[in-house]
Amino acid sequence: MRSLRTPLAVLAVGAALFATIASGETDEAKKVDDNGSSAAPAPAAAFGIGDVVELGDWRVQVHGVVDPYVSTNQFITADPGNRYVVVDTEVTNNSDKPAAVSSMMCFELQDSANKSYNITFTDSNTSSVDGELAPGAAKRGELSYEVPEAATGLRLQFKCDLFSSGSATINLS
Repeated sequence: MRSLRTPLAVLAVGAALFATIASGETDEAKKVDDNGSSAAPAPAAAFGIGDVVELGDWRVQVHGVVDPYVSTNQFITADPGNRYVVVDTEVTNNSDKPAAVSSMMCFELQDSANKSYNITFTDSNTSSVDGELAPGAAKRGELSYEVPEAATGLRLQFKCDLFSSGSATINLS
């Protein structure tokens, strides 16, 4: 009987852990008005450049986009057939605890064909949004991506809570 208890205990703990992770909250993205108040949840296509978007304990805003971004360094160039896109972004931690933001983990660039692009490095002068933010603190920086010349309909997807199923999509054009 003892040999059966250990696997059952491990199975029970694993099931409880899975249930806890799988039952994460669903955060709906909301547009924040000029007074700082959240409006009703909006469809993903409703967010654009300049909108302040609230998602769970985070606020995110895209201030502008440079497309194409042309490097001033002759050694930093996009691959043939590609271009750089730089997104000026600000994130705010609205929680009552410090929280980390990562450009690689929290942001994803997608195009109209639903292809995703990873962060890349350019000679852009502005810092990134990466780091730990104190409660109420904000950080502004640039996110750089390399995309095909033909890529259109670019949108930035933001999701910084691993245990939530919500995300915010901001149209960049």
